[in-house]
Amino acid sequence: MRPYVVIYVTASVDGKIAAVGGYSKFSCIYDLRRLHKLRASVDAVLVGANTVINDNPLLTVRYVPGRNPVRVIIDGLLKIPENARIVEDRSAKTIIFTTRNADKDKVLRLMSKGVNVVVINTSDNHINPNYLLRELSLRGIRTLLVEGGGETIWNFIKYGVFDEFRITLSPYIVGGRKATPIVGGEGFKNVFDFTNLTLKNIEPCECGNEVHLVYHRVPTGRVLFS
Repeated sequence: MRPYVVIYVTASVDGKIAAVGGYSKFSCIYDLRRLHKLRASVDAVLVGANTVINDNPLLTVRYVPGRNPVRVIIDGLLKIPENARIVEDRSAKTIIFTTRNADKDKVLRLMSKGVNVVVINTSDNHINPNYLLRELSLRGIRTLLVEGGGETIWNFIKYGVFDEFRITLSPYIVGGRKATPIVGGEGFKNVFDFTNLTLKNIEPCECGNEVHLVYHRVPTGRVLFS
């Protein structure tokens, strides 16, 4: 059985998670506490390589008391810097999923720093989230928090392998055709392919300007392995 997957994003009201210039810190202190409380409750937290490259996050629990989850990175070509904080910091375990096209010497260097590098035998640089979730399940991961970025979130939505979608709407209008949307990827072509959600909860934020929405995915039975 695959892990229970929660997607969490904080976005501007026009659906951007990063501005054209890269700015992405839209959370108020209460939203950060909400996110870190959720981090402390799950077994693992996941982001893509671009999030590590652009934001250099720690992905640990700091704004509330609690344990650190396992950090999972999807990086098909092993692009992340070897001095990234998720590599240098030893307060939590880190697993990087990559492909056989990755630099083998870099794989060894990262492993020498205590990082668990899992090489997926695929013909391209894409890592199917179904296989990733299967590997995480074998490692005892039962709950997974996906924090981004837009391309990574799209892959979990495309393959229908998530259970909750949580979004905090921040009181900004960012604009910009090239600003990063909540969900990237190629997108669905028609309404019959759209992912359907059911609204489960609305939480006005203590700051008075943000709102947190909790949706559950409506199962469709569609599972893709291509």
